Amino acid sequence: MNLSEIAPTKTNLLEYKGQLKFSQDGHALLEQKREVLVMNLLEVISKIKDQRKRLNEHLKIAYDYLALLELEIGEFEIERLLKGIRSEMSLDIIERSVMGVAVPTIRNKDKLAIKKGPQISISTTTMSYDMLSKAIGEIMKLLLFVAEVEVSAWRLAYEIKKTQRRVNALENNFIPMFKEIVKYIQDTLEERDRETFFQMKRVKNAHLAEK
Repeated sequence: MNLSEIAPTKTNLLEYKGQLKFSQDGHALLEQKREVLVMNLLEVISKIKDQRKRLNEHLKIAYDYLALLELEIGEFEIERLLKGIRSEMSLDIIERSVMGVAVPTIRNKDKLAIKKGPQISISTTTMSYDMLSKAIGEIMKLLLFVAEVEVSAWRLAYEIKKTQRRVNALENNFIPMFKEIVKYIQDTLEERDRETFFQMKRVKNAHLAEK
């Protein structure tokens, strides 16, 4: 930036003071936005940890019942039974705004159901099969929620990074630049006023001396 290219006028002084205030106000708002986004991200990260822990627990339960079922009815029968397990889902994705960031809420329009296919015989099903079906239902629900919070986390993190870049640009570039310009114009105008004052004083003194 070449200050000599800027005309040190009162009009420019007012203009750059306005730009300085606008930049400072924008900086304050962006910092507030960043703080809110970080708080939301921390909350989402906490949910991710909790739901992933629950998901791993239900996966372990499902594997345990699967192993027990294999002992009870054999591998061939398990393959036939597992073909009868299917999920019925109709997803509805609703987005809400968090400081301008669209975060998803994933919901199943219909009640999530794990159905047993018609080829399953009541005589061949066991409690282990019923518990396995239930575990798979819980896993599907948790997968939806984990997907929801992880997408939210990525979007919030991206917006925080973008907001931080803007904060840095204002803090390190624009605000110091406008401060320097305002100071330059003020100093120049004050110097001119002093010169004008001294010139007027000399003229007055010369006029008095002539008398």
